[in-house]
Amino acid sequence: MKHSDSLRRKKEFRYTYRVGKSCGGKLLSLVYAKSRGSSAKIGFSVSKKIGNAVMRNRVKRRMREAITPLIPSIKGGTNLIFIARDTIIDAPFLSIREAMVAQLQRAGLIKAGELT
Repeated sequence: MKHSDSLRRKKEFRYTYRVGKSCGGKLLSLVYAKSRGSSAKIGFSVSKKIGNAVMRNRVKRRMREAITPLIPSIKGGTNLIFIARDTIIDAPFLSIREAMVAQLQRAGLIKAGELT
């Protein structure tokens, strides 16, 4: 995932949480909102309930790696925040990617004809 594809500022996270819609699953939740930019910006939120700093960073790295090949198929002009649930710690990598695809499809954020 490129640095330009990520949500970085607190203001962007606050806007997405305040205005956005959410959908949840077993491994993670998704909060999404329209933005002014042309590309999709993605952020990750991992609570201290997940574990210590090492575990939280591992979860973020795995989520970041799972979303990278999906970025070209995500509709532009949206802010996305993936929120990790505690069941994600023991989940295999492919199930994390499948959960992300399921959340994106539920939200209608996959471009038509992609990831069928």
